[in-house]
Amino acid sequence: MKFKRLAILALLLLAGIAFLIAARGPADPIPDPPGTFSFAVLGDAPYYFFEDWQYRLVLDELAANELAAVIHVGDIFWRPCTHELYRRSLGWFNELPHPVIYTPGDNEWTDCWERGSGRHAPLERLDRLREVFFAEPGMSLGSRPIPVDSQDEYVENVRWRHEGLVFATVHLVGSWNGMAGFDGRARGDDEAVVQRTEAAAAWLRETFAKAESSSAEAVVLAFHGNPAFENPVIDRYRRTYEPFLEALEEEAERFGKPVLLTHGDYHEYSVDRPLVRRSDGRRLANVVRMQVPGSPNVGWVRVTVTPGADEPFAFREHVVPHWKFF
Repeated sequence: MKFKRLAILALLLLAGIAFLIAARGPADPIPDPPGTFSFAVLGDAPYYFFEDWQYRLVLDELAANELAAVIHVGDIFWRPCTHELYRRSLGWFNELPHPVIYTPGDNEWTDCWERGSGRHAPLERLDRLREVFFAEPGMSLGSRPIPVDSQDEYVENVRWRHEGLVFATVHLVGSWNGMAGFDGRARGDDEAVVQRTEAAAAWLRETFAKAESSSAEAVVLAFHGNPAFENPVIDRYRRTYEPFLEALEEEAERFGKPVLLTHGDYHEYSVDRPLVRRSDGRRLANVVRMQVPGSPNVGWVRVTVTPGADEPFAFREHVVPHWKFF
């Protein structure tokens, strides 16, 4: 009986080893159906050292797929806010054989005043972030960069075209869009939020103007912070994202064609239509929002586009299983 139990255990062990070997590495690449193209969106990871290993699998999977671009919507790490971690993330981006577009999250500058993050002045960290990731305004990241339009001093706000669509990033973060209190917060910190959000609204309006003048079939907007679309217009948290939200509502309704909003911040994958007209509460059916998964779910979302279709965007979530590290 003892020998039988040992034999069963040995078989189970061998089966487990075989499973791990078979499950090693990234998932097989997915080809695009004829007449379509795909891009990737990810964010809010890695946060912990073991998620670094899972993130490498994500990078391998991205590299194996044919993608028009990879968009990272911020929170490239949790803490600390060091130059070394900035450079590490930049190195990862530049290893990818795709154009990579990155828009900052709150973890890498807004929240850097926290003890575990290094007690840095947020605006000083934002300056360093721009020096590292946006040293060449007008070009994306990645080993195959593409030219992009960028917005004056807000060089992190970029725009580009692909297959009849206009893409843009706007610098909006979580943590009350950077208005969260901290020791030593000064008037200049508040003014910087107002100016950055006004610049985001202006960039958005210019993006829709470019889309209309070029007869674009759809607009894709990427940013980090979840601006609480579902909350009332008078909600204090939602108000920190004005005048961007007002501009978004007006421009998306005027445009009339499909608009995709993609962001991170809340770490839960979801797809919905959250934007309503503030005057009468009517939902804007042409606006779709996709929020990416985040820590502890390390992964990415494949967005497949069928240009010219009434519903041009299809989504597929890719998350590394929690047990998988190689």
